[in-house]
Amino acid sequence: MTIYLIILFNLIVYVAGWVFVLLNGLRKHVVFAFSWFIFSIYYLLTPLYFYSKGRATIWGDQGAFLGVGENILEYYDEGFLYFGFASLSFLLGYFFIRHREFVQSGFNFNFSKPLLYWLFGIFFFLVMLNFILSGVNPIEVLTGNSEETLFNAKGGSNYLRNFADSLVSCLVIGFLIKIDRKYWLLFVIVSFVLFAMMGFRYRIIMTVIGVLLLILFNYRFSFKKIFAPLALFSVLLYMILFLTINRYNLIVGDFKNFDYNPVHYDIGSTLAEQTRGALDDINIIKYYHTHPNPKHDYGITFTYFIVRALPRAVVGDYKDKLYPPPAFPIVDEAYNLPLAWAATGEAPLHYAYFIIAGGFWFLVLGSFLTGLILSLTTVNRDYHHPKHRIFLVILCMALFQWYTRGYFPQFVDHLVFLLIPYWLYFRFNGHEKTH
Repeated sequence: MTIYLIILFNLIVYVAGWVFVLLNGLRKHVVFAFSWFIFSIYYLLTPLYFYSKGRATIWGDQGAFLGVGENILEYYDEGFLYFGFASLSFLLGYFFIRHREFVQSGFNFNFSKPLLYWLFGIFFFLVMLNFILSGVNPIEVLTGNSEETLFNAKGGSNYLRNFADSLVSCLVIGFLIKIDRKYWLLFVIVSFVLFAMMGFRYRIIMTVIGVLLLILFNYRFSFKKIFAPLALFSVLLYMILFLTINRYNLIVGDFKNFDYNPVHYDIGSTLAEQTRGALDDINIIKYYHTHPNPKHDYGITFTYFIVRALPRAVVGDYKDKLYPPPAFPIVDEAYNLPLAWAATGEAPLHYAYFIIAGGFWFLVLGSFLTGLILSLTTVNRDYHHPKHRIFLVILCMALFQWYTRGYFPQFVDHLVFLLIPYWLYFRFNGHEKTH
């Protein structure tokens, strides 16, 4: 009976959040609405789905996964309790301050399309240069004539590699300023092929998120216009599922064995498996309730964006001595996997890192501060203004990576490289009139 009351508490929290943001304006609070949407899926709907299925471990009990990982069945109630209070704290933090009311003004921007073409070309060149310096030819990988892959390419520079994030911002800015459609589609195709070969779908998902948010800003609901968004959503959903199912073949350039049939994708189960991070967090919660000597990192892992920024050319091998971040061994200890399963790449969500830092109360405080900081960051952003609109969209794209992968220093990396094209474009574009 207790868990049903806890689930009811969660439902009340999430319904209250949606009512609050709808009453105050979805576009005005797009960062909160986006965060709440992600939380609703990852911290409510997906764990509810797995609880209803009796999922006992993170990886399930099918085939080789049978018996792998900690049994978390008795900790769903604790998990939902933690998630509910954390989300409520985020809600209170975000609406702790009053946001300004903006009256729409006339903005006359003379958008420079050639400037964006140059920026895209420069960032794409830097990414390709990095792979060439790594000894990998992307063209040969694409054509299947190389045993190397872009996913595990060694050498080169992580700084140059991360400019792939900057391509995402270029695509989103290009959509906003309405560059020539054939150029934008060409940039999308080239970028998505590159992202897929690099083995990480998140950049494609971030691009989709950015475009959908820009459409949302301009969309006015009507039943006559509902079919076009539904068609677009269906296409994007198919594309994400296609990339998920065919991920390995894309990495190695094995295009002959693609599975194009959506009937084979088992959409509900596939989406649930791709959003199951709350099970990881429940595993962390169990660790702190059952381990005889549980460890905390006291928030040190949150500061590792400083370590990531240290140039290896300056600090040398000293940087290697600082790794891994203190939260990583704690996560491994909580998973309690056999040695053969140790390198799963399974990442908890961002709530887990607050729990690792200092337990339940650190989670509540950290969630409140997250909501408050996001509110302070966006309070003076007029979503009618194209420059501010792009900033809000970029922030949402970066937050998606933090919320779903948990590791805050990586979020900082993504945010910086996503913002570089934003800073450069609006710094050198410069022609704005308000009337």
